[in-house]
Amino acid sequence: MIRFFALIARAEGVSSQEFHDHWRHPHGTMGNRIANMRSYVQGHQIHTDLLGQDQASYEGIAITGFDNIQEALAFGNEPQYVEHVQPDEPNFVDQSRLLWLYTTEEVLVGRAKPQDGADYADTLWNDLDHGTSIQLLQFIRPGNPDWAGEDDAELGRRIGALRHARNPAASEAGDANPDLIGARQLWWPTLTAFQQGVAKDPDAVKQLLAQGGDAHTALVRSERFLR
Repeated sequence: MIRFFALIARAEGVSSQEFHDHWRHPHGTMGNRIANMRSYVQGHQIHTDLLGQDQASYEGIAITGFDNIQEALAFGNEPQYVEHVQPDEPNFVDQSRLLWLYTTEEVLVGRAKPQDGADYADTLWNDLDHGTSIQLLQFIRPGNPDWAGEDDAELGRRIGALRHARNPAASEAGDANPDLIGARQLWWPTLTAFQQGVAKDPDAVKQLLAQGGDAHTALVRSERFLR
């Protein structure tokens, strides 16, 4: 599985509400019909006092799954994208600021477990069963090859994340990954769960995010369009 991320900045003259709603529909409705995607999630950026002013630099983060790198790299030539989705992008996207990343995925924590002290309801939660979830996403810029730490999984548990994955850049993508070298994804079922989790152990979240070094970090409400 290849996980593709696109970091999307809002076009000038488009309000934040217009950006998010246009991305959902009509753009998301048309994008959901792209044939070679295996999954499609829209991450709509929401403010958190945990992060600095640059958290809103990219108000949308698209998270897409493909069977292999060949399918992922062919995305830009897929007929539905070429005929309907790509022509719509200038209506709400600042295309000059787009960033993207082709990755593989390493799941550190697949789901919460009773033996780790998780509450019963948390052990039942699976992001694939729900249309929305809260994600903390971090995108690593070149210059910090040691961004993945041995204690990452434990740090994620300490702040209440129910799922945690690292996404190193896919070597097969070659020069298609010019600006980023990896990503981190953490999931919570609700915004309240996120806020309570990071408040419970502020040192853990600081340590985890600091490992990214020069990185873009955002809290998003992830809306699943295609499982």
